[in-house]
Amino acid sequence: MKSFKHSGDLGDIIFSLPTIRALGGGVLYLDPKGGEEEPLVEWTAHNKSKLTEERINSIKSLLEYQTYISEVKLWDGEKIDYNLDIFRHHIIYNNLSDSHLAPFDLPFSERDRAWLQVPSVKKPAEVIFARSSRYHGNYSFWEQLDQSLIEKAVFLGYEKEHEYFKYTFPRMKGVPLKKVQNIMEMAQVIAGCGLFVGNVGLPHALAEGMKKTLISEVYRVYPPATFEREGATYV
Repeated sequence: MKSFKHSGDLGDIIFSLPTIRALGGGVLYLDPKGGEEEPLVEWTAHNKSKLTEERINSIKSLLEYQTYISEVKLWDGEKIDYNLDIFRHHIIYNNLSDSHLAPFDLPFSERDRAWLQVPSVKKPAEVIFARSSRYHGNYSFWEQLDQSLIEKAVFLGYEKEHEYFKYTFPRMKGVPLKKVQNIMEMAQVIAGCGLFVGNVGLPHALAEGMKKTLISEVYRVYPPATFEREGATYV
């Protein structure tokens, strides 16, 4: 059985999944040290990602639900077939999935069809908002968002992100925080929505992996997750 290793942040791992699927799938090792001992992870002033054992445990059930991943394990120096950390040497300006596909000479079309399957969720939210503390690019978009969407929305993310979101956009003060226990639950909430609205971050990566209808706030200095497809709008 083939083996894969990733040391990146959770969104990077989600965007690597089309590559794992295209290479036939297998066991996925995730580095709880965030690549601290992996030369490929060194970039700018950093020598590790935010990946930890706690984060791995949070995403494990979602990853193992995918038919092409047989098991998720903590990496402890095991020899592997495909080191997905090599994507950092193949950064493509606007698409992290392409950055993972490129090192293995795989066609970019592999990311054009959904790569995440998620169990159905009861009582889904109609509209999901998610805005991380990074990668902001269009304040005016949120200021001018249609009130009918705001009234139907819940917010996915950390409590501090929710607080800052309401502080930044007073119109959003009535948007409740949707609490989830793990990333599988987060994915289920997104799977049930009719529209996802957010910036680059893990919730957006999940929405794209399911090819949900979405509106994405673009960070124009470095837009890492732009997919030209029907149902995806960038502002």
